[in-house]
Amino acid sequence: MAIKRAPDDFYVEELLSESLRAGVLDKPPASPHALYRLEKTGLATPEAAGRIGRSLGLKPGAIAYAGLKDKHAHSVQHVTLAVPEAPEQAEGDGWRLRRLGWLDKPLTAEAIGANRFRIAVRGLTQESCVDMDAAVELLRAKDGSLRFINYFGDQRFGSARHGQGHLARFLVKGEFEQALRLAIAAPARKDRREQKDFKHLIAANWGNWREIQSKLRAKNFRPPEARAIERLAHSSKDFRAAFTALPYFFQQLCVYAYQSHLWNTIARTFVAGQSAEGDAVLEAESPYGTMLFPDAKALPAQWLTLDLPLLARKTELKEPWKGAAEAVLEAEGITLDELRIPGVRRPFFGEAPRALVAEAKAFELSAPESEGKPPSKNAAQRYARTVMFELPRGSYATVLLKALGQ
Repeated sequence: MAIKRAPDDFYVEELLSESLRAGVLDKPPASPHALYRLEKTGLATPEAAGRIGRSLGLKPGAIAYAGLKDKHAHSVQHVTLAVPEAPEQAEGDGWRLRRLGWLDKPLTAEAIGANRFRIAVRGLTQESCVDMDAAVELLRAKDGSLRFINYFGDQRFGSARHGQGHLARFLVKGEFEQALRLAIAAPARKDRREQKDFKHLIAANWGNWREIQSKLRAKNFRPPEARAIERLAHSSKDFRAAFTALPYFFQQLCVYAYQSHLWNTIARTFVAGQSAEGDAVLEAESPYGTMLFPDAKALPAQWLTLDLPLLARKTELKEPWKGAAEAVLEAEGITLDELRIPGVRRPFFGEAPRALVAEAKAFELSAPESEGKPPSKNAAQRYARTVMFELPRGSYATVLLKALGQ
């Protein structure tokens, strides 16, 4: 089974909220922000924004977007350009802009009403097609929508290093050297070749900061993480200052990733504790923990309006999820009061509500289609299917696909 074999296999379209659409103007206001529809292929959102900025000669910070869309996808989203005069259209390698109107402020995440997906799932066996249909029926509510536990997807954990833990868990303990080592000396699976080479260089010469500086100069290579090396070359043991020299966006992502890990674990613990033996519950594995998906038709009404917060120091643990949160914190070896980074004002742990249950509307699943003749006589016939649905802002299509066995 596979998704994203080609960019067009994974199509996502960002749908603006009704309130945002109602505020779109025909002419530039006093503080103009041109609203554009951005269509891109094979580019992550920040990468596309960088290309747009260079193409149009924009100043840093002139481009704002509401959400991040995957590089390995064909996506449609929206951006604003803080410029008094803006072209009706523009395009470049992998991106195309079309102006929709004007706003009096830049886009934020609240502008997204939902995301619409069309995803091709390939390499299915006849048995996995049957299992997929069975999963759909288990997750289908009486109104026809699919309801599933609103876990954070793997994309949220980009700062985690598989088998080595979350950086923020070391940060809250004041273990800045270990956090920095994971950040700049532990390659991640999706790193580019030059990033992996940089991290191998750091790992092989850990502690020899001036030597690392010299080798980077010889390579004429200065990634953003090099600022941490410069700090250590000046003060070899100040790992706190070195970590805070990393790009702030990355620092905050580390905190978000750990909060998301805690949220997922609390949700899983809560679902497991509320499920009786014999209940129909789907299990899906991911590198960051098992996900449990109970029968949508048996979900307690209370769950449909229940929020679990991203934990912060002043979070009030409430029933019915209080016991699950306490168990997870104890297993992690931390308390709520420790959800801060000692000696650092930011990044910080901010509380935010998140719905326990997500709803996939307008769900459609195509019938299996043969992918052609098997490559050998003993190979099983393979099939492809297309799945379409809409999700609210902040919910992950990849989580729903995992629930469906993909």
